[in-house]
Amino acid sequence: MIAPVSTETSARCGCVREIVCGLRHDLYSRFSVAMLKAFIDDSGSGGDSPWYVLAGYLGTVEGWDAFDSKWLDVLHEHPYIEYFKSSEAESLRPDGQWAGVSKEQRDAKIDALIGVIGHCTRRAVCAPIRQRDYDELVKGKIPPVWDSPYFFLMPSIISASINIERIDGESESVDFVFDNDQKHEKGSNRLNAALMLMRSNYGSLVNVSFRDEKKFIPLQAADLLAWQIRRRYSVPNDRRRHFEKALDAPQKEAHTFVVDRDKVQWMIAELQKGAAELAESLDRSPDLTTW
Repeated sequence: MIAPVSTETSARCGCVREIVCGLRHDLYSRFSVAMLKAFIDDSGSGGDSPWYVLAGYLGTVEGWDAFDSKWLDVLHEHPYIEYFKSSEAESLRPDGQWAGVSKEQRDAKIDALIGVIGHCTRRAVCAPIRQRDYDELVKGKIPPVWDSPYFFLMPSIISASINIERIDGESESVDFVFDNDQKHEKGSNRLNAALMLMRSNYGSLVNVSFRDEKKFIPLQAADLLAWQIRRRYSVPNDRRRHFEKALDAPQKEAHTFVVDRDKVQWMIAELQKGAAELAESLDRSPDLTTW
């Protein structure tokens, strides 16, 4: 009897077949096809935070396969939690799933969840930006559909993740999964083609997709990390231990790409320069806000 093949396994096998297509079969054993998965979430999208953050974890497919059951085991231990959302854990709302849970119990559960992250992931990655820097230097100067810190940081965290693996890894290709929301998904889908063609990503970016954090559990880990980073940057005097733990738990050193004011100015200048060159070739206006 042949066991059914899952859609994910089938897709992965199809990707491998494409890579080795045409290769002599007796040479297959000399080739290994490795891919990392990155799960990324944002924090600070309400617009009332001093900092905006995209962050998450890189890991192997095997590591993420082991993650699901371990994460759920911790969630479902007393006190039982159905899923993890940082904002709900912080508020301990009496009408939510954390009702009746003490701060000590909450912190212990977060410690245990970070332990799962450390066991199953390779590296934390994050890209923070000051909301004020974005508002002063970028806002109103790019196409309206992408005028958000989310889209400004998205190419940065993708390229930073790929490049750190080239420097301190095995140069595996990376498949990115972002938490889905109607606010960002439409604009992101329109950005994907450009991301795939970027020189810094070419050959290493497998795909960018958007998934539900309640169904794709590693996105809950990304939410935990993004919230802790934004909290530390926005409230520097609130030194909670979970910030360092969430960053340092994985096997390799965290990679933080802070988009400071100088980087913002350089990035917007490069974007406008590239747009001007493209506009000239297409006989279009170089004004990005009209695109």
